[in-house]
Amino acid sequence: MPSIEDWINNPLGIIQTLSDKPQDGDCSPVRKYFSEKLASRSALTWVPSLNDSSLHNLKANSLVRYRCMIQDMYDPEFYLGKYEVKDTATGNTFMRSGKYKDIAECGANQTIDMDSRNNVTMDRMTLYCVPVPGEAEWVKQSYADMSKVKTHSYPSTSTTRARGKRNLEDETEVSEEPMESQCPDAESKNGDNGAISMETEEEKSKRQQTARKVDGLCEKPDLNFPLPGEKGPACLVKVYDDIDKFKVNDIVEFVGVLSVDPSLARFQNDREEGDSVINVVEETPEEMNAHAPPPSLVPRLHAVLCNHLKHVNPLVPDSVEDKIQVLENIQGVLTALKQELLSVLEHALLGDKMAAKYLLCHLIANVYGRADAMALGKFSVNFSNCPRSSLYSELLHHLLSNIVTQSHLLHMSLENMNKLPFSPKKDYTANRLRSGILQLADQTNITINEIALEPGQLDVNGVKNIQSLGNVINWQKVEYDFEFHRQEFQSNISALIVSEGRSILPSDCFVPLQCKEQPSDLRSYFQQLDSILTDDFLTKCRTYIGLAKHMDYGLSDEVQKKIQDDFVSLRKDDPKSMTVDDFHALLSLTRLLSLSDLKSCPTLETWNMAKVMENCRKQRVAEIPERRT
Repeated sequence: MPSIEDWINNPLGIIQTLSDKPQDGDCSPVRKYFSEKLASRSALTWVPSLNDSSLHNLKANSLVRYRCMIQDMYDPEFYLGKYEVKDTATGNTFMRSGKYKDIAECGANQTIDMDSRNNVTMDRMTLYCVPVPGEAEWVKQSYADMSKVKTHSYPSTSTTRARGKRNLEDETEVSEEPMESQCPDAESKNGDNGAISMETEEEKSKRQQTARKVDGLCEKPDLNFPLPGEKGPACLVKVYDDIDKFKVNDIVEFVGVLSVDPSLARFQNDREEGDSVINVVEETPEEMNAHAPPPSLVPRLHAVLCNHLKHVNPLVPDSVEDKIQVLENIQGVLTALKQELLSVLEHALLGDKMAAKYLLCHLIANVYGRADAMALGKFSVNFSNCPRSSLYSELLHHLLSNIVTQSHLLHMSLENMNKLPFSPKKDYTANRLRSGILQLADQTNITINEIALEPGQLDVNGVKNIQSLGNVINWQKVEYDFEFHRQEFQSNISALIVSEGRSILPSDCFVPLQCKEQPSDLRSYFQQLDSILTDDFLTKCRTYIGLAKHMDYGLSDEVQKKIQDDFVSLRKDDPKSMTVDDFHALLSLTRLLSLSDLKSCPTLETWNMAKVMENCRKQRVAEIPERRT
């Protein structure tokens, strides 16, 4: 760990020193410095994380990291990138950097010259970020266990009255009012314990009004999480480099300077006459609450490093060398591991061995490319003949959430379909993107409980939600509503539909269950798996699924020729027995079966197995009585 240059506890001091150095090509000195310090994953574990630490346990203006999904992108923000400070005692002037901070600071007997011609206005991008939606508890705990930092509670710096600070956005002098670091439930006792309070009655009144406003927001904070019941800190991330490389729904790990100054919160009528603002724009109260919430609820993070994540599986390393080592370890126990995992899935599917194989393929499916409008690699599955109880979907989802990294259970009840927002929608009053259930990060598994759909009528919103689900399953696209126009955003969501009959939703693979078990007590039935689902077994399963999802895939000349010959032969004998869609489904299944063996190229045996599975599945489907119209 650093001893001379404490770049974790005092990053702003180092940034000030580096700001005087010229930029080296496209890489700023600040980014280059921290990239070298945090080159290894081990070094990152020494940086405290917002994901697994309470905000009051993190030191203000220290270096922290944050694993998140970009939920919204705000308009560019202008600020003082460089400003001139004058020493009132000596008359000397010098320049200071305003980057990676919200408040322009100066020391005692110093003032900021707001009229200096040397001041430089810059712009930065503000991203509203939320914890990765549906992230499994085991993922969060794994990252927390990897951290080498044990955070301690720090006293709030906001209770110390400071002079000579200016908000970099508003360019107006503010005094830091005392405020609790979390939602206040009592007023600050400034002046107690025999201390003499330096507050005037006007200042005290203003502080109390601000505390009440924050307290009102804390009762029902609108953190705009896509999924209901989500927990974790939302964050406003300020980005300075490569701002064009970010887009909504990206999974990113940011490393930056934590800013929690209470003066950053803005409320209606807070602005006084004479305030000078770079962008004189009239803001609604809703927009103020959305864009400048109290930092005790939504802290600010000034990013010095941004790492786009392909996945959030902590057991699958990023480096090629480490991944090869992990792959070799899993391949040594692959046969036994896969067999045991299939037996667990078979038990969960009430004794259906073939359905367990399709479920395993579903778990490792991942969109790897697009051909025109078609998403390649998706594999949604509809299991019918499921028990007529929502408890079954809940137990099945709970089991799968212990294996995959991100998941969500959607009960397809009339109330949910008619009332819940599925597609994100632009709120022009608050100037923000209102999230929806389908605003999810890549590689999220969603279990749809269609058994919960009771008789009744879908309203206009319910019909739109059904269409939105269908578009995600068919095309892996979510339509965002911008009121005056609609825009499609690509997605990578794996849908598992649990239904009694064939689902009203589309799917890539329809599998009627042939249940060998008819348990009267579903909860006790699933609890029989507890002895198998040990920590060691689950760790191996999570690693195995993660590796299979991200393996490269290709066809050898021998297998490719065999596939072509089989297709021609089947089409020649009976054109209806092998349509283009059937052939594409067979190729997709072959790919997934090959990846389930951790092989980047299928064998002839894999191809033949896929044909047998599809023939058995089609035979089951053919035996289902047709619905009466």
